[in-house]
Amino acid sequence: MGGKVVRNVSQGKSKPERRRHPRAITSFSAVLTVSVIDYSARVINLSMGGALLDFARVVPEPPINVGDRVLVNIRCRDGAGPVVLEGRAVLWHLKSDSAPLLAVQFDEVTGENEEILEELIEEALAEIGGRAVKVPVDLLN
Repeated sequence: MGGKVVRNVSQGKSKPERRRHPRAITSFSAVLTVSVIDYSARVINLSMGGALLDFARVVPEPPINVGDRVLVNIRCRDGAGPVVLEGRAVLWHLKSDSAPLLAVQFDEVTGENEEILEELIEEALAEIGGRAVKVPVDLLN
C-alpha cells in the first residue's frame, strides 16, 4: 500500500520512502554517454534502479535532456566493476548554490551487470558504514 516510512536519524524527520530500491552514497566515478558524446561525472548515490550524477560544477554541453537515452559506465577503486548500464535521464535536480545533478533511471539490470552493480552497492554501503543511517520508524519506538 503506502511506502515504508523511514526516519533520517541525523535530522529527525519522517517521510514515506517512495523508491523501490535502497540507495547507497558513493564516490565512484562514471562516464555518461549520450549519443556519441561522453561526460565525466561522479556518482553521488547508486541503487539497482538508477544513479544520481554530479558533473563537478560543469554544465554539460551540449545539454542532456530529460528522456535522453544514456549509457553509464561506473568505475570504482576496489575489485568490483566497471559496469556499463543503459537507461535514460529522468530528472535534473537544480539548486541555486551548486551545479545541477542528473538522475538516471536504469533499464532492467540482469545477469553479470546485476551482480557487479550489487557488488558496487555493497562496497559503497560498507565504505560509509554508519554515517548516514536510515532506520525504520518502528525500530525507534
